Amino acid sequence: MIELDASEWNTSDDFVSALKIAIGAPDWHGSSVNAFVDSMGTGGINAVEPPYVVRVVNAHHLGQDVTELIAAISSAVEKRRLYEAARTGEDVMVSLEMTS
Repeated sequence: MIELDASEWNTSDDFVSALKIAIGAPDWHGSSVNAFVDSMGTGGINAVEPPYVVRVVNAHHLGQDVTELIAAISSAVEKRRLYEAARTGEDVMVSLEMTS
């Protein structure tokens, strides 16, 4: 379990930076939804390898843009996980969730 404390975040960049650090993303890692789907959903890119859950806590104050980005990455990672499991028979156990 990787817990990200959102209490000091104000922008989407704050979330993206925290997520990159938490998963040990390389310097060249992008900031788009697709970049996180590729690195989290397949493994072999970040320092942290599956299985893991990233949980964002203390997110009650976040603006809509930040919560929508978290939801978009969460949904896209889950879709990639299901796709890869159906395609290869291997389940990359990774998820991103948010709590208040």
